[in-house]
Amino acid sequence: MLAFRKIFNFYIQSSIHVGFAVFCLVQLSVQQWSSYSFLVLFGTIVGYNFLKYSEWFFTHQFFRIQYIGILVVTLISVLGFFWFFLQQNTTVQLHILFAFGLVVLYPFVRKIGWLKPFYVSFVVSYITLFVPLKSDVDVIVLFVQRFLLLSSVMIPFEILDSSKDAVAMKTLPHCFGIARTKQIGYGLIGLFCITSFQTLSIHYPYFIYALSSLIAIYFSHEKRSWYYTSFWVESLPIFWLLVLLFFK
Repeated sequence: MLAFRKIFNFYIQSSIHVGFAVFCLVQLSVQQWSSYSFLVLFGTIVGYNFLKYSEWFFTHQFFRIQYIGILVVTLISVLGFFWFFLQQNTTVQLHILFAFGLVVLYPFVRKIGWLKPFYVSFVVSYITLFVPLKSDVDVIVLFVQRFLLLSSVMIPFEILDSSKDAVAMKTLPHCFGIARTKQIGYGLIGLFCITSFQTLSIHYPYFIYALSSLIAIYFSHEKRSWYYTSFWVESLPIFWLLVLLFFK
């Protein structure tokens, strides 16, 4: 049991889980296997590990036994990222480089606490929907829908982190309190539903996406285990893809 827990924790802490989640978001957009989906999978692992462990990457502390596995996963992901990056056309490569720049800016944006969840949602929506589907009027509408849905899913993370984030960051829970922050999340879900039903989107999957996000927000609070957000909430895109495949 202890060995399983260590493997499970490593799966989460090495960003493999969030990598699969973002991979599933791409699949929700394109609904077919492509080299771009795997590019995003490996790129997500590299990006998340860079943001989470950058302060250790350049110190001797990172070569402690508990970090070696994460370092190996990151290096393999770097190789996978470059392999699939070279298979993309120039336009996609430029989009990815732009997205990489947005990721590098995140530590600075994070200091503006209330902006943080919307910035993350924008970047993830850009990578998982806008880039693979290209730009036209329909894609802009889908992009707004994806942005609203992901922004709502960020609310549980904001609530859980509220006890650790400095008050000076002025995150949503610090500015509005937990209850009002949840209401903001519900409002984002409401806007997602409104924009979804104004299009020709398949309604049943979208309703389940919204309901699952609402449940995730409802049961979130600042004393929840980190497993709640780092595994269960981050599993939502995987669940959404399964839902879409079921109704397909």
